[in-house]
Amino acid sequence: MKQYRARRAALLALALLFLAVAWVWDGVIVIQRFLVGLIPWTRFKEALAGQIDRLPLVVVLMIFLVPLATVEPLLAVATVAIAMGYVVSGGIAWIALKLLSLSLIAGIFDMTKHRLLTIGWFAFAYEKVVAFHHYADRIVAPTKEAAAALLRQWRRRASATGSRLPWVAHFAARFAARKRAANGRPPVATNG
Repeated sequence: MKQYRARRAALLALALLFLAVAWVWDGVIVIQRFLVGLIPWTRFKEALAGQIDRLPLVVVLMIFLVPLATVEPLLAVATVAIAMGYVVSGGIAWIALKLLSLSLIAGIFDMTKHRLLTIGWFAFAYEKVVAFHHYADRIVAPTKEAAAALLRQWRRRASATGSRLPWVAHFAARFAARKRAANGRPPVATNG
């Protein structure tokens, strides 16, 4: 029983870590698309996409794998630096490399995804990652629901405490009214 709990906790931690990285990955892609959208050279972007489409699959795969193969060993070096006692410099290097990895590789993957998925083994690996993403969502869902329930409980307690203090209730009512007005809903009549 104890071993099951430990394994379940480790699996939950792994799923949370995976989902956090996936969330950052998706966010980086959105930011990159926005920044690329700011570039006034529409023809340049279309030409770049056209060039990628004309490249052989091996070259497209290299465009994706070379940055990955460069950054990942450097992450290992940063981890070794942390283990050897260079905690601050190794930690800074690790964080910077991880951000570079997420931003650069996510952007390259977004540009080359349609071509990379034509490679059989890559499409298979991508399907497995997507399947694990869904599995991680299912594992984390009860924990997210429990956290949301706990947060709702804390809010109810704070609200009950605030209703005992008239000035807190007054500010909470004003805040709620402003929030409703911002969302375009009519104000609710209050006592006092």
